[in-house]
Amino acid sequence: ASDVYKRQFWHLVDLVFPPQCGGCSELGVRWCKKCQQDTKVIKPPICKICGQVVQADDVCTRCKAVPPNYKAVRAWAEFDGPIRNAIHDLKYKKNIVLGGTFAQYLVKLFHNTNWSIDIVVPVPLGTERQKQRGYNQAALLAQPLAQELQLLYNPNILRRIKETQSQVDLSFAERQNNVKDAFQAAHQDIQGKSILIIDDVTTSGSTINACADALMKVGSKSVYGLTVARPVYRFN
Repeated sequence: ASDVYKRQFWHLVDLVFPPQCGGCSELGVRWCKKCQQDTKVIKPPICKICGQVVQADDVCTRCKAVPPNYKAVRAWAEFDGPIRNAIHDLKYKKNIVLGGTFAQYLVKLFHNTNWSIDIVVPVPLGTERQKQRGYNQAALLAQPLAQELQLLYNPNILRRIKETQSQVDLSFAERQNNVKDAFQAAHQDIQGKSILIIDDVTTSGSTINACADALMKVGSKSVYGLTVARPVYRFN
């Protein structure tokens, strides 16, 4: 019944405030067919661990050299074109309904894995950034995904204890250092559990890796990550 009420609510909102496509600003839709067609969905071959596009299905040189704390990360699409615009809208222009739209693609992506998950957790924002933005875009993706997959959703398991600078324009080593020890995980109810971390974009995987580090330190069995998009570098 609650789902029916939610749909009716958003329908009324759309009537009063007609939606705009997050990718191209077309009126009347949240995510238009053209932008969906122009989206570059990530397909194999990809690294079995970090999900970056590679020349053959294997583990990339970076993951071989520096194995991450997480088991695997997957992204739905390349961070380019309409997807880049839409994520910018979701994060900075309060186009919060895009969270539910893109959560559906993450659900499909999840169904293509064989991961066994106990709890879904969004990457937390720092206190200051949460105040400025008023919401956490990762939570807007994670909550509907957990509901659709009938998995436990718990945004309180992880918290960001260090205000980090933006990861944009940082090198791989700088990104890792920027988020090192940035997160703290709650001890209760995660011992032996498999956790799915949700974020909007992954680039180097450093943020999800730092989340995984915090979770593993307090007894999580394994950590996986799903994001809407990632830049594609096509390295081996």
